[in-house]
Parts: sequence; C-alpha cells; structure tokens
Amino acid sequence: MKVTVRVPLGTRLALTSGLERHQAWTQQLKAHHRAQLKGLTPAKKDTLRGEQRQTLDALRSRGSLLDNRDLLIAFGLRQELQARGWDRSWARAEWEEIPMGLLPAALVSSYPESLSLFLPATVVEQVRAGCWSSSRDSIRRLQKWRADYSAAVLQSREGPPEAEYRRLAAGVTTTGEVYRAGIRRGLHAVLHAPTPPPITALAPR
Repeated sequence: MKVTVRVPLGTRLALTSGLERHQAWTQQLKAHHRAQLKGLTPAKKDTLRGEQRQTLDALRSRGSLLDNRDLLIAFGLRQELQARGWDRSWARAEWEEIPMGLLPAALVSSYPESLSLFLPATVVEQVRAGCWSSSRDSIRRLQKWRADYSAAVLQSREGPPEAEYRRLAAGVTTTGEVYRAGIRRGLHAVLHAPTPPPITALAPR
C-alpha cells in the first residue's frame, strides 16, 4: 500500500547514505552470479538465477540485507509494532482512520520532507489499528471539544483555549508518529547491521 509520511529535514539523505553499503553488496553478488552464468546451459542458468533470488530473499527477510528503502522502513516498522504490542491481527471493527485535520497544523511544519512509501498492507493496517485503539478516547474528546467550541471559533477573535486543545491532542498517537519511529529503527538497523557474509560464501556454485 502507498503511504506518504512527513519526516524531519535530512531524512532522505540519511536513508540514501544508510542504504549504500547494502546496495553495493547486492550489486557485487549479482556481478558474481553473472560471471558464473557464462557457458552454462539455459536450464542451469535458470537454476542459478533461482538460487540467487532465494539467497537475497532469505537475507532480506532476516533483516541482514536492507538494500531498498521500502524494505528498510518496513523492517523498522515491524520492530516498532512489536515493541508497542501492535503486531497482531485486528478486527476491522476495532479501528478507524484518525480524522484528518484533528491536530495542530504546526506539527506539519516540523517535518518539512515528505516520503512516498510502498509498504505491506498488513503493516499499514496494524499501524492504523494501533493508533486508533490507543487514541480512541482522546480523539472522541477532541471531536467533542471542536463541536463545543465551533461557535466560539467563528464569533471570537481569540477563539477557544488552546491549552486544553493541546492537552487533548497530546493523547493522540498519529500514524506519522509511528512511521517516523519505524524509520528511525530501520536507519539504526542498516547503519549498525554487520557486514553481509562474503560473496563467495553465499554465491551458488
């Protein structure tokens, strides 16, 4: 599923830099395999290519190889969901989308960069469900607050007391908050992960 996340300035650059070592390793492995394909029959080439895909898939699934931005962030998000106890199946009745425009616009200006990501549907749904479940009461109170003060907002230049609004908003866990936490975890993983095994130890023979 496609999602768009607002992130701090410099996040794009950090992700690009973090991925470089793992992407370089992937290219080395592919070059090694291409050299092995020379002179082989079509059937053996197909077998070798299949083994290459299995090798890469296994390393990526374990988090040992994070050579793609979406993969890296999905890995970090799964860690974040597990830490929050949200990595489970949610009944659709347990969650809803957090209404847009519910929180102060100042939050957007704090995150000037925007990332478009393609993430597993299961991960996206767990993020949404967890946010709604943990924030439901605060969201209901915020909605009531807005309804109670709608007339005041229109009729008064001062508007309603913002301190109360901010107190209620602090109880809402947004999807963006969780995505940003997942990105931080993914970056930490890719920057501190051990160097992938030597190419010759993994390449099919």
